Amino acid sequence: MMREVIAMIMLVFMAVFNSASGSTGDRSQMFYSCLQNCLTRNCSGSILGNSNSQLPLISRVLQWTCADECKYLCMWPTVNWFIEAGIGVQQFYGKWPFIRFLGMQEPAAALFSILNLAGHVVMLKKFRKEVKPSAPFYSMTHLFCFVCCHAWLWSTIFHIRDARFTEIMDYLGAFSMVLFSFYHFLFRLSAFGSHSSLYSFCCGVTIGFYFFYHSYTTFFMKMDYGFNMLINIAFGAANILGWSIWCIKYYKKRPYVKQCAAFVALLAFTTLFEVLDFPPLFWVFDAHALWHLSTAPLAILWYKFLIDDCHHMEGLKLDLEKVA
Repeated sequence: MMREVIAMIMLVFMAVFNSASGSTGDRSQMFYSCLQNCLTRNCSGSILGNSNSQLPLISRVLQWTCADECKYLCMWPTVNWFIEAGIGVQQFYGKWPFIRFLGMQEPAAALFSILNLAGHVVMLKKFRKEVKPSAPFYSMTHLFCFVCCHAWLWSTIFHIRDARFTEIMDYLGAFSMVLFSFYHFLFRLSAFGSHSSLYSFCCGVTIGFYFFYHSYTTFFMKMDYGFNMLINIAFGAANILGWSIWCIKYYKKRPYVKQCAAFVALLAFTTLFEVLDFPPLFWVFDAHALWHLSTAPLAILWYKFLIDDCHHMEGLKLDLEKVA
């Protein structure tokens, strides 16, 4: 079963990488002619067509330029031509055509990213009510929530306005969640274990790698999409495999582990939305947006597992203190 899960993850990242590396719509003659006419007619008085003084306020706030507006306006007649010609909807600059809402480039994905962020905030409050600060992994859960909220914040910003910086921060945020989940798994193994030194070393290497990769990418503002896809696949597969083995080991001994098993299985299942890429329904809901929608409820399941796991470790801690 794990081979199928890993294969699914690889398909997801391959689909994401391929979708970002090329498109047909912006290379069509109709789009090119429309764009050149629009730029000449509306943006000829600005340097490189970047003036936005005549744009609506919301467009200026989100830093849409005159050239950006021309690309957006020329996209729709080109989309209609593709449909009427029987070719079907095509991508433009690596993205499906979306209707903007309040200036947001992908409103559904942005909204669902906010739902994911809110889910972590709400469940952390529940965690704080039910778990004592002295419990093991209390601080770890707060750190986990911070990493996830940081990632979903940048996901929201990126889907509101796709720019070079927001794209890099979105990719780094997503990778931070994948890597931290793997780090969490290693750190969980080190709790009350005989190989805690080895696990701690692996945790240190994992953290060091992330900070190196994050610093290099943000400093040079350069993203190697192939390498980023590779490391996400590697750590994502290792994380799912590790948690799955851990669940199998303790599935019968600790009933609450079923929540972890269900979370891992559902997380793998939701990646189907990334594999099943399709043009946005109503020009709003594409597979990526629905993927974000499907992951929002999973935070509830994961934090419930973390709450029960902290209670379990707190009991083990008390038993060890009695023995000592």
